[in-house]
Amino acid sequence: MIRLIQFETYKLIRQPRIWLTFAVMTVLMFLINLGMAIDGQKMIELLIKPLSDQFIISGNLINGNLIAYVSLNMLWVHIPILLVIVTGDLVSGEFDAGTIRLALCSTFTRGQWLTAKVAAAFIYIFFFMLLSGVLMFIPAQLVFGSGDLLVFNAGIQVIEEQEVLWRFVLALLYGTVGMMTFASISILFSILLRNSLAAILVSLGILIVSTLLQTFGMGIFESWRNLLFTWHMAQWQNLFFNEVEIIPLCKSLGVLLAHQVLVLAIAFILFKRMKITE
Repeated sequence: MIRLIQFETYKLIRQPRIWLTFAVMTVLMFLINLGMAIDGQKMIELLIKPLSDQFIISGNLINGNLIAYVSLNMLWVHIPILLVIVTGDLVSGEFDAGTIRLALCSTFTRGQWLTAKVAAAFIYIFFFMLLSGVLMFIPAQLVFGSGDLLVFNAGIQVIEEQEVLWRFVLALLYGTVGMMTFASISILFSILLRNSLAAILVSLGILIVSTLLQTFGMGIFESWRNLLFTWHMAQWQNLFFNEVEIIPLCKSLGVLLAHQVLVLAIAFILFKRMKITE
């Protein structure tokens, strides 16, 4: 089984789209750092202007910790788009290439084959998020330096410099689970639709609709927003409150994991019953 996972991972990293996602992420981070270097001070001054009469705010507000936090917020919509380009093609790509029958004629069962596919996708997501974290944090620290983090979320949150790193790491780990949940949805549609483009578009459509419901529901959908996986994906922001509430964060993490288990269970059942001769 381990050899099968290694083989599927090797197949995955040989795809040009894998390296395209890494290249796009690198370019995005360069543009964010460049934009913050040019107009970051104006943005911060605009945000703190209403508070200037009530508080005295001084120090290095434009620092690497702020840039990393801004990058997390700006890229949280773009990262799923990049990932689904890969995961939406995971199984349907075999149908498109006509290799699905050959792949399933091996000594491995369908369940083992799909498990290896999912494992390879999750390995890719882990390393993608790891690279994203490195690109968000280290260049910003080198260019802008360090300092306390000022977060404008439910008021003003002031995170001390020595606390930023562990919060940032936990946010990335939490986000990785969220991205794996979204990847599971795209894998399910990759099996259902047998077409890579259709699977990618449907997965993105679900992401967009879920995000719109949680953002613009204006209280209409508030009673059942806990069912939306995107709402739980966004709970990483709780790590950047002065007082981190662990229990709600763990509940959201559990919901994301439950989504993964449910969606992948359906995917495995459908794949085992699928007629590949159709």
